[in-house]
Amino acid sequence: MRITGISHHQISSKYLIFKEPGLRKAADIIESLHLSHVLTIFLRCEVLYNGRAKSKLSKGDRLLILKPDGTLLIHGGEKREPINWQPPGCVLETNIKKNTLVLRSIRRNPREIISIRSDHIYVILATIVESGEFILWGSEKEMIDYVIKHPEIIEKSFRPLDREFHTPFGKIDLIGKDKRGRLVVLEFKRSTAQLSAVSQLLRYVDGLKIMGTKGVRGILVAPKATHSALELLKKYGLEFRELKPTK
Repeated sequence: MRITGISHHQISSKYLIFKEPGLRKAADIIESLHLSHVLTIFLRCEVLYNGRAKSKLSKGDRLLILKPDGTLLIHGGEKREPINWQPPGCVLETNIKKNTLVLRSIRRNPREIISIRSDHIYVILATIVESGEFILWGSEKEMIDYVIKHPEIIEKSFRPLDREFHTPFGKIDLIGKDKRGRLVVLEFKRSTAQLSAVSQLLRYVDGLKIMGTKGVRGILVAPKATHSALELLKKYGLEFRELKPTK
């Protein structure tokens, strides 16, 4: 279905915003885009659930999220968990009944139906969201253990000395020495390293220097690091080592 007044080029853009679209246009937008875009909808609605039990969420302003894989989430203004939700694989039906937009998310097995009845749509945000690669170690302890057994991953001649090394400015994950005898501070993150990880590493390195240790090197070890984190490492003369989980 083509949404009236919207070109194919617009539909293929990374995001679209529809303010106060009206119920009929909202239904057209949802039908046209819910299999290709993540839809975030701010609306006034009530929600009915029928499945292994029954429930009713009273009318109010809610945040509805629809994903192309069939996932449905209904959020209120508190907590991280949705009030109602449906898992991937559900089928969405859209209809207009008696000046009300009715959305039905149907899960076949076990059969569960969430019905959303709305008399006003404030805004619809349609976005093309990329999943990307998510790499995660089971724990930072596993990473440290692996580096201790395979120190060459950091660099040739790296020699681990002590783990969970206590200092007045925090507990360092692992310390060691390089081939020139310089102290090396390693900070581990089991998922993508952020700016906060760089700040933590910098605190350790600067703290050791203040205590009189000369030539301290700092290395951040993680599966990945954000662009801003890598830029900050470079700014302060710190280093990064990529360490992805072993199969």
